Amino acid sequence: MIPRRPVRTAPLLLLLTVALLVPTAFASIGEAPSTILDALKSYQPKAAAGGFTAASDFAFQVDSATDIAIAISGSGTMNAANITFASDLIGAATGYGSAIAQPAAQFFQTRLADLVGKGPTAIGVEEYELSLTVTGQAPAYHLDFTLRPQTVDPSTFPPAAHSFGPADAKHVIREFSDFQCPFCARFATQVLPQLEKGLLAQGNVRFEFHYFPLKSIHPNAVTAAETAECVVAANDPKSFWTYHDLLFANQDHWASLSDPVPTLVQIAADAGLNTGGVAQCVKDGTYAAAIENDYQIALNQLHLTGTPTLFVDDLKVGDYTKLDSYTRLITLSDAMHASAGAAPASGGTGP
Repeated sequence: MIPRRPVRTAPLLLLLTVALLVPTAFASIGEAPSTILDALKSYQPKAAAGGFTAASDFAFQVDSATDIAIAISGSGTMNAANITFASDLIGAATGYGSAIAQPAAQFFQTRLADLVGKGPTAIGVEEYELSLTVTGQAPAYHLDFTLRPQTVDPSTFPPAAHSFGPADAKHVIREFSDFQCPFCARFATQVLPQLEKGLLAQGNVRFEFHYFPLKSIHPNAVTAAETAECVVAANDPKSFWTYHDLLFANQDHWASLSDPVPTLVQIAADAGLNTGGVAQCVKDGTYAAAIENDYQIALNQLHLTGTPTLFVDDLKVGDYTKLDSYTRLITLSDAMHASAGAAPASGGTGP
């Protein structure tokens, strides 16, 4: 395991979302192309020039690199049969199955008229981007679409507040987190330890922590972040991870306090960390500007809306609770960069 601490026990125009993020087990971009085709076998796709056809002569293809699906595209007249097929194709390619196919079908049935003649239109489908071009007239609208993973220019990510793992790691897992967020606490206590024992122990992945305190709903999140930086300043960089774990483990003790600073300082003191000057550091707002800068980048440049939000390289993680999500995205990242003829960009290591 890579030691990280002393051992202790551009916004899209439209959006399709699923109510329950429960990926299907059979297919998605990031797996072998055959898995997507297998998921559509009830349609009996037929090989055609450049790809396949199914339903009512709906043409589609699965783009791949290193035998990994990296995107899908489709084209056809959007009659009832093709609406159903195109929706199921998107459901299979995203890995969300009917949880995405059903809202996609409803979208195709009700919104295509709004897009006629407007050229490519970008739609967010969870961690994917669906680009649609609609032509023709009702009821025979013609649709051309491409579905690919959303990507982020690595230069957009701010320097990591804290990180562990090799500075020259091939891959980077980035977490944007809020110390007052209960879902972030769950990630820190349940998911991150498993990542440490698995992917992060392989020696080619770095983990980065980025601040994204949701100020509008978590009034103590900024104070907790500033206190964490003041604790590190009074100790050493490794102390961040000790205090990180303590803040999440003791979240119920400080999250609802009108003045959390005394409790936040006491949590550090009880762990044997030096707390001299920490309270004054927080009062002086020593790290307020740095935390605010990270917040603004997450909000206005990365367009994040919730925490925790995780990325593998430049790819957004869908279900961050599943270890398979990270391994699949590492494979997908390698395939996408192989297709582009470049290695994954790990970005800077931060301070």
